[in-house]
Amino acid sequence: MGIDIYATWRNQSDEEREKQFTGFDALKGHVGYLREAYHGEPYATRYFVKEAFEAQDHEARIDAKTLKERLPKTLGIVRDRETTIYQQKDEYQIWQMQKSYVDFYKLCQKREKESGEPCAIEASY
Repeated sequence: MGIDIYATWRNQSDEEREKQFTGFDALKGHVGYLREAYHGEPYATRYFVKEAFEAQDHEARIDAKTLKERLPKTLGIVRDRETTIYQQKDEYQIWQMQKSYVDFYKLCQKREKESGEPCAIEASY
């Protein structure tokens, strides 16, 4: 069980959407997918895309500016999860998890610039 986050955007192709179904791979932010397991708090996804969790249908448009503002704290939460919950000591492994959130933000920023509207972010949990 876990939390799955999907970004969608105007003119998203079927191929782009299919790439988001990764078999729960937590390192696929670059395709618009984030994954977080239910192993305890803190939850980075719940902070990073909180509007999607607050929405009745679990989907919200979140502009890239907001994601960028939240990114530093989100990366700290990711580090806390990795070191506290998973006892991860390997800095490269921690960085990979953090990079997924950075990549997710960069993709949303790029798609927003292209389309003129923020990505829709869906939280499935």
